[in-house]
Amino acid sequence: MKTIKYLSILLLSFVVASCENEEIHYDGDPYLSFITGSSQELVDQGSGSKVVEVQYGTIAKVDNAEVKLVVDETSQLKEGVDFEFMGPSNPSGNFDGKVAIKLLESGASPVGKNAVFRLSSPTIKNGVFNQVHTMTVALKCPVSYFLSGSFKATMPFFSGATYDVEITEGPEPNTLLLKDYYANGHDIKLKYNPSTGAITIDTQQTGYIHSTYGMVSIRQVTSTPSTINFCTRKIVLSYQPFVSAGNFAAVVDNIVGN
Repeated sequence: MKTIKYLSILLLSFVVASCENEEIHYDGDPYLSFITGSSQELVDQGSGSKVVEVQYGTIAKVDNAEVKLVVDETSQLKEGVDFEFMGPSNPSGNFDGKVAIKLLESGASPVGKNAVFRLSSPTIKNGVFNQVHTMTVALKCPVSYFLSGSFKATMPFFSGATYDVEITEGPEPNTLLLKDYYANGHDIKLKYNPSTGAITIDTQQTGYIHSTYGMVSIRQVTSTPSTINFCTRKIVLSYQPFVSAGNFAAVVDNIVGN
């Protein structure tokens, strides 16, 4: 009986190993989807235009195909007025591709407007997921304009009380400092993408000592994007305060220039 048992285990192990080493082949339709459902682009003031790319993907390589974007009826920005398509894309031999768009400065506003796109191909069927891409396009003002004045923060960690906050340029390029954000003498450093306005918050201590749990730190969360708009002088910060004992609820702080 033991011999049969051991032979059974050996055979099972061989079958599992064979399945793990076997290359998976997919012979179905490649199907077409956006890689992401949203993006944000900033057009520099005085630039006239900016060329950006929207990425799409397929679940199988295609030999030869044409993929283009079509404007959804819900789009605030209009083709030929606010942006121009740079031509269709051909993902031949690849799993993905990009469609280029020229964003016109005349179509970019300080508060931002949405361009809503769908994918279209005469030979590739559309998939089920990520069939709409919403691109928020806004005008980018200089950092000096953004910093020209004071700011107020809602500070949801402190029960949503409104506090004055000073913002200065950081020690490295494309960084900002929230001066004394949680506690006097402790600044919070933010990194921003000058092309998209996306903000990255490195995990860092706030300087605030909780009466029960000690030092409070923060880390970035992605449930709500952290962004900056240089023209409207507004920052949206999405982060999670935490201590060594565990996490507090994630918060979204709206910091707005006066």
